[in-house]
Amino acid sequence: MQTSLTLDWADGSYDFRLTWTGCAEIERKAGAGIQAVFERVLLGGAHTADVIEVIRQGLLGGSGGVVDGAEVTTKAPTVNALIVRYVTGPDAPPFAESWNVAKAVLSAFMVGHESAQKKSEADDPEPTSASTPPRSSPTAP
Repeated sequence: MQTSLTLDWADGSYDFRLTWTGCAEIERKAGAGIQAVFERVLLGGAHTADVIEVIRQGLLGGSGGVVDGAEVTTKAPTVNALIVRYVTGPDAPPFAESWNVAKAVLSAFMVGHESAQKKSEADDPEPTSASTPPRSSPTAP
């Protein structure tokens, strides 16, 4: 199971990963344990500070992103500018967009997720070729 994920967000595609240090910062700012924050976010009782800090810490723990085809790093000044522009600023999208990102980032940390490659392999574990006839299922007598 993976605990990081890449999302199309803001002005590009960014890697999000919560670290244990990042979770400690979320707990400090939220005044609650990470499980309580997770439950608040998942169940729709999130505080705006929960959502902001989960996205911030997820970006800081991620390995960067790609914007207009160029790789970018997610150091604190860049992350803070992204938060203002795409989460808290006057031209930010509706809260629900940030809330959905926070849910995904927290869920990846708390329970993990399968990569898209592993999912596609599970859906089609044995690729067939044109030269291999399809298998027939046994018939009952």
